[in-house]
Amino acid sequence: IKRPRPSSASATRMSLATKSLEAFVAELAAKQPTPGGGAAAAVAAAVGESAAAMACAYTQRKKDKETGAADKAVALQQRMQSSNSLAFADRDAAAYAELQRSWKDTDMTAEQKAEVEATALAVPVELIELCHAQIAAIDAFLPDCNPNITSDAKVGIHLLAGAARSAYQTALVNSPPDEVAAKLKTLLAQIGEVEQKLL
Repeated sequence: IKRPRPSSASATRMSLATKSLEAFVAELAAKQPTPGGGAAAAVAAAVGESAAAMACAYTQRKKDKETGAADKAVALQQRMQSSNSLAFADRDAAAYAELQRSWKDTDMTAEQKAEVEATALAVPVELIELCHAQIAAIDAFLPDCNPNITSDAKVGIHLLAGAARSAYQTALVNSPPDEVAAKLKTLLAQIGEVEQKLL
């Protein structure tokens, strides 16, 4: 989240989750503090979940209902659509705004600054954990997925994997403790194993 760019963030700015894709990528490319890499990772995660949810929507055939695959598809679809991963984009922007403020606010205590820094780190860490869990759920569903649409479920895995690795870079900038960094590396390694099976 620590990006050496001048602040122009506004607390009243429209939520990133409600912007059009065109508007979001234009803002991402602009010379302004947010949206940045953390928001990009969140959007990638949301797109990945949507691709997987679409594969679930197509696993509703008569034969899928007979085998129980449709029930699994419905459960996974609900999981993908209820995660609210896009909220991480706004959380990242808010955390960075607070982090910037902490650099300039001489009235902030050391404890308050530490809390702000902890929040800035927590956002990408939680996103990585979410991506890891979603990837595991999609991977478990693949054997039951409509074979004509399995590629889209796999696209979901790859996008979520990219989102996790991107969020990891944001986490690193926020100086995670050694044990947190080690945990994140383990999660990324497990994600990589899932991806490798698909390649």
